[in-house]
Amino acid sequence: MVIKPLVVMITVSLGGWFGWTMGRPLGIMTAYFIAVAGASVGLYIGRRIQYHMDDD
Repeated sequence: MVIKPLVVMITVSLGGWFGWTMGRPLGIMTAYFIAVAGASVGLYIGRRIQYHMDDD
Protein backbone atom coordinates (compact mmCIF):
# COMPACT_ATOMS: atom_id res chain seq x y z
CA MET A 1 0.00 0.00 0.00
CA VAL A 2 2.87 2.39 0.67
CA ILE A 3 4.65 1.64 -2.60
CA LYS A 4 2.16 3.38 -4.89
CA PRO A 5 2.42 6.85 -3.28
CA LEU A 6 6.18 6.40 -3.05
CA VAL A 7 6.35 5.75 -6.80
CA VAL A 8 4.49 9.00 -7.51
CA MET A 9 6.66 10.97 -5.09
CA ILE A 10 9.84 9.68 -6.73
CA THR A 11 8.66 10.30 -10.31
CA VAL A 12 7.46 13.84 -9.50
CA SER A 13 10.76 14.61 -7.75
CA LEU A 14 12.81 13.26 -10.63
CA GLY A 15 10.72 15.14 -13.18
CA GLY A 16 11.09 18.41 -11.27
CA TRP A 17 14.82 17.91 -10.80
CA PHE A 18 15.31 17.12 -14.46
CA GLY A 19 13.32 20.19 -15.50
CA TRP A 20 15.23 22.42 -13.10
CA THR A 21 18.55 21.09 -14.38
CA MET A 22 17.55 21.70 -17.99
CA GLY A 23 16.23 25.22 -17.36
CA ARG A 24 18.91 26.46 -14.96
CA PRO A 25 21.26 27.85 -17.63
CA LEU A 26 18.40 30.00 -19.00
CA GLY A 27 17.55 31.78 -15.74
CA ILE A 28 15.74 31.13 -12.50
CA MET A 29 12.19 31.75 -13.72
CA THR A 30 12.72 29.60 -16.79
CA ALA A 31 14.15 26.88 -14.56
CA TYR A 32 11.10 27.15 -12.30
CA PHE A 33 8.59 26.85 -15.14
CA ILE A 34 10.42 23.97 -16.78
CA ALA A 35 10.66 22.25 -13.37
CA VAL A 36 6.89 22.58 -12.95
CA ALA A 37 6.39 21.07 -16.40
CA GLY A 38 8.84 18.29 -15.54
CA ALA A 39 7.02 17.56 -12.28
CA SER A 40 3.74 17.39 -14.20
CA VAL A 41 5.23 14.87 -16.61
CA GLY A 42 6.58 12.95 -13.62
CA LEU A 43 3.10 12.91 -12.09
CA TYR A 44 1.64 11.56 -15.32
CA ILE A 45 4.28 8.84 -15.55
CA GLY A 46 3.88 7.97 -11.87
CA ARG A 47 0.12 7.62 -12.23
CA ARG A 48 0.57 5.38 -15.26
CA ILE A 49 2.98 3.19 -13.29
CA GLN A 50 0.48 3.07 -10.40
CA TYR A 51 -2.28 2.01 -12.74
CA HIS A 52 -0.24 -0.88 -14.10
CA MET A 53 0.96 -2.12 -10.71
CA ASP A 54 -0.68 -5.19 -9.24
CA ASP A 55 -3.14 -4.57 -6.43
CA ASP A 56 -1.79 -5.96 -3.19
